Amino acid sequence: MADFLRLEASIRRSTQLAAAVCAVLIMITFGSLAFTVYTVWSARQAATRLPVLVVPGAIAGVYSPGLTEENVRGAARYLAGLGTSFSGVHGMDLRFDELESFASPEFLPRLQAARMALRRDVETQNQARVFYGAPTSERLGQIAPGRFEYAIRGQRVVYASGLTMDSRGAVVSLRLALGTPSDRNRVGILLDGFEVSDTSGVAPKD
Repeated sequence: MADFLRLEASIRRSTQLAAAVCAVLIMITFGSLAFTVYTVWSARQAATRLPVLVVPGAIAGVYSPGLTEENVRGAARYLAGLGTSFSGVHGMDLRFDELESFASPEFLPRLQAARMALRRDVETQNQARVFYGAPTSERLGQIAPGRFEYAIRGQRVVYASGLTMDSRGAVVSLRLALGTPSDRNRVGILLDGFEVSDTSGVAPKD
């Protein structure tokens, strides 16, 4: 009889221990699940608050609206470089193909006409062109909601067959507008004007 009572007590202790272990495991499981759900929710909330930085020329993607002024400034710098620094006809064509992908429908015909005129000079004289912009002269102003003017002063150098053909002060001026991203223009910033002019005492527009 005593052996039976000891066995029963042992079984009871084992059952209680197993129940306690199960309870602890269930608490750990629910705790881990709750932590995972909270982590995912926090990540999604953080993602919705982060600004979207767009870099022209980067891997194409889907971008959110609401570009900052610094995004517009970065795009303007990139577009200014596309239209002023290249080597040879092939290099010019590659850069102007990309430049045209940013052009607004209204500005595109004028950009293409200017490209053809410039291309003849580059091809016949085997030209390379470089613009060295002065960062301290850079100006970006909003002229209307979603419309901007950008200008930077610097030195424009033209090389012919590797020799310096011309070097002079110049101002690169761009007009930009916020548009809708497309397959060709994933950034959604439209080029609405592009001009390279000799300084001749003319300061960049504010």
